[in-house]
Amino acid sequence: MLTQDQKSTIGGTSVFEFETTIGVGLCQVIVRMVYEYDSSGIYNETIDTVRNNSGWFLIDYLTEETIDDLCLQGCTMISKLKMEY
Repeated sequence: MLTQDQKSTIGGTSVFEFETTIGVGLCQVIVRMVYEYDSSGIYNETIDTVRNNSGWFLIDYLTEETIDDLCLQGCTMISKLKMEY
């Protein structure tokens, strides 16, 4: 089994799922972001799905700006998690 450092050096793809709110903060959503990574960091990040707590898929109803904001939030969260380790 590879260590996390070895995986980071080799690179690959990964999935990150997180909870946040959209709009004026009233709609809680679960966001799934897919990204690629290597030793220099993450790239090609894409929001795969956005759904509410009931499981309804909402990504088709969101603006590009909202999707970009969610992607930025996900990247920021991943960076913070890496700093903790």
